[in-house]
Amino acid sequence: MVGALAAIAIAAWYRAQLPGPIDAQASRGLYGLTLDDADGHAQSLSQWRGQLLVVNFWATWCAPCVSEMPELDRLQREFSSREVAIIGIGVESQARVRQFRDQLGLHMTLLAGGYDSLSVARSFGDEQGVLPYTALLSADGRLLRTHAGALRPGQLRAWLEGAR
Repeated sequence: MVGALAAIAIAAWYRAQLPGPIDAQASRGLYGLTLDDADGHAQSLSQWRGQLLVVNFWATWCAPCVSEMPELDRLQREFSSREVAIIGIGVESQARVRQFRDQLGLHMTLLAGGYDSLSVARSFGDEQGVLPYTALLSADGRLLRTHAGALRPGQLRAWLEGAR
């Protein structure tokens, strides 16, 4: 009896970790965006359609955001040859995003979404406006995973390896 209850509790916990259903408009809205990158060049998010896409919403003033950036950057370089894109959408100005990128020596794509980009994060389930907020989308735009707050070391790697 105790074993059965434990199995039910574990299954309920696991289901709670998966994102709830989202409207298909959320991914269409994301892929319909064009944002400036750190160098001021307009980047259409539709260029990542067809790839496994990690979108990390962040801010320079958010300590957990800053601390997880080096791992995101490493994983982007490691997984780029596997049709995986990891991008960061900063709720900042283009100048602040560039300064942040240069200060940390990052190579991953960082986009300047300003505060308006929080509505995109909300469409993927970030109802509380938590930063950082990370979403993993399949190559066909389905939401596979989300996480509010800093990712644990190795968490994104496990997501990416599990999604392949």
